[in-house]
Amino acid sequence: MSYISSSFRRHGLPVLVLLLLTAALMYAALGPVLLHPGQYTFAAGGDGTKNYYSLLYHLRYGHGSHFTGMLYPYGEHLVFADGQPLLGIPLAYLQQAGLPVADHGLALLNGLMLLSLPLTAVVVYLLLRRVLLPAAPAVVGALLISFMAPQLERWLGHYALSYAFVVPLLWYLLARALAAPRAWGPLLAFVAVGLLAGLLHPYLVLLTALLGLAFALVMLLQRRATTSAYPLALVARVALAALAPVVLFQGWMALTDSVTDRPSTPYGFLVYRSHFESVFYPVLDPLASFWRAAFRTPETVGEGWAYVGLMSLLVLALTAVKVLRYLLRGKWRLILRPVLPLPLRIGVYAGLLTLLFACGVPFIWGFSWLLEWLKPLKQFRSIGRFAWIFYFFFTVYAVFYFYQLGRYLRQRRAGRFAHTLLLLVVLVWGWEGRTALTTWARRIRNTNADKHYTAQALLHPTDTFIRYLNWENTPQHTYQAIVPLPYFLLGPEQFGSNSMPASAYEAMRASLQTGLPIVASSMSRTSQAQGLAVAQLLSAPELPKALLSALPSRKPFLLLVTQESLTPAEQRLVALGKLLLKDEHVSLYELPVAALEAAPYRQAALAAAPAAPARPDVVRRTWPVSAGAASPLGGGRLRGQQSAVLFEGRIPQAVDTAHYEVSVWVRVVGMNNLPILRVQELDAQTGQPVANYEAPARQIVEVYQGWTRPSVTLRLQNPNNRLMVRLEGDPFEAAHLLIRPAAADVYDQPAAGRTFKNNFPLQD
Repeated sequence: MSYISSSFRRHGLPVLVLLLLTAALMYAALGPVLLHPGQYTFAAGGDGTKNYYSLLYHLRYGHGSHFTGMLYPYGEHLVFADGQPLLGIPLAYLQQAGLPVADHGLALLNGLMLLSLPLTAVVVYLLLRRVLLPAAPAVVGALLISFMAPQLERWLGHYALSYAFVVPLLWYLLARALAAPRAWGPLLAFVAVGLLAGLLHPYLVLLTALLGLAFALVMLLQRRATTSAYPLALVARVALAALAPVVLFQGWMALTDSVTDRPSTPYGFLVYRSHFESVFYPVLDPLASFWRAAFRTPETVGEGWAYVGLMSLLVLALTAVKVLRYLLRGKWRLILRPVLPLPLRIGVYAGLLTLLFACGVPFIWGFSWLLEWLKPLKQFRSIGRFAWIFYFFFTVYAVFYFYQLGRYLRQRRAGRFAHTLLLLVVLVWGWEGRTALTTWARRIRNTNADKHYTAQALLHPTDTFIRYLNWENTPQHTYQAIVPLPYFLLGPEQFGSNSMPASAYEAMRASLQTGLPIVASSMSRTSQAQGLAVAQLLSAPELPKALLSALPSRKPFLLLVTQESLTPAEQRLVALGKLLLKDEHVSLYELPVAALEAAPYRQAALAAAPAAPARPDVVRRTWPVSAGAASPLGGGRLRGQQSAVLFEGRIPQAVDTAHYEVSVWVRVVGMNNLPILRVQELDAQTGQPVANYEAPARQIVEVYQGWTRPSVTLRLQNPNNRLMVRLEGDPFEAAHLLIRPAAADVYDQPAAGRTFKNNFPLQD
């Protein structure tokens, strides 16, 4: 009992005080959100709604690791849906076992995100105690560091990344391992934390590996063979512990994920990175605007934020001066092995290594070719997130620095100055922490100020179209899936949408109420073949839809159309449907599967082809078949590296009153990034461009056997002007260029035995 009471006096009472202070400060900023987390949504639209939807749909209707809410009829692995498998899998099991966990899913998720802040404060407190700070300064330091943690910004959408305690907990376990070099317990706990964190979000498993490997490398470099505080075997064990969660996570994915054609090079690896400004300069107003205006610094990207605060910037400057003095005096050993507590001595340099990686080093220094040998790294598009490791390592160092500075001043009989200085540090740092937390709290309140995006609207909507679906009472028996229009497709990387329309939010609300899955998708690293299949839903009626053969039934689709502008392809789908209901926001249509079959359209077009007159105002370009290079559209293909001119010249018998369509087929399967179709109208006399048009091939609509058909519609300013048509981008393959009057149907045979209508094949 005496051991328990002494342990409580040593850690229990300060931790209790810390938790009470954390709760009080959180309540001051968040108010009722803290007390009733299930009655609020933290973000609306985009990733915010999607990440709520993924977990909540899986709790209500899913099981195991396969998410069926989007990308119907294929579904997706829960990891790539941001469904937090560590929560989603066991909670879905409990729901199936009869426990009503789905009814409390929103409260549980929001509550866990809020709980991560006091947990972070406790772990940081324990870390500060490990680096020899007394209890009171450790409590203050833990509050300052935790309330500015960059992961708290992820409350506003990327919920699985908001668990700020993960990084300091991993560091704390390494500190425990240093204190007991022969014990396996801390390192086994390190592996467990890293793996479990990875089951919340895969970024966290790589973060674990980077932290552990950087720590092991610094241990090795700082180790002295005769006087080291830890054996060489510990360095090896730390490195193994860093890699183990990655191996275990990959093994689990191999067992549970059957998709083999995920994108290998997502966009953004060297775009969404950290910079010095995003780590050491203010990122939130009002200070950020003042700082940029006063010092002319650039605005930073949110994905690279790991702002350590002005007081930590001061520590950086003072440390740089100290390092310079050591260099001038030849004391370079004190730079490599600074006089710091062992976990901090290693941690500062380990944090610096991870910050360099988060900034893109060494790849931004001309070594981007290394990524071809480190392909798993390329799966992580936002390396700026790994600067979170540096945030905790450096802010702990900053708190330690100020504590030691205060001790030094008091020993020099400057106690009053020391107290004044430290009070000023706490006030400035605390003000920045308050600014951060109140910023996130204000954004949460602003979200819930709009009644359309509240928790009530998400989970218990009373909209007319929702009441209609509930009144019908059997949507799962009547329809097989929801098709939202405007359509959205995020995830295949190589092609798809760039944003989520309002229809996504309405479709997700309807899906949660009815259990109907959504054909569209907003996920990560989606299968190329499956992405092409669901994109093909909007393709021309003459193109066979691979999606139809994968459907489990012939039930009709439920079209959900919001009051937004629709593309011609989307309007065509609406025209095929039967109107069920129209309210002020949403229209519902029933779309028969038979209406999507290509055979009737092809047969009608083939019957009309013989009677269609040949047109003189058409340009057709094909390429010869080389060895093994025939395209699935018939005929050959053109292979280009960065740019290729497909056509340059006049349109025969052109008129300036007609619109012309320029289209070409481009290969998708097996390629990296898709090219851009560019069309220039050149002045007949001077040859100078008078108009420019482009169509990014990634905005896929027309899909056929792994190829897509980008097109541009234009009107000539002068019928004598020339057109230059070219493709630009990564290495690409193209086939069958056609320039035709947009208002006329053009039938031809660009390949033997293959009839085309308007550059769409009518025969396979």
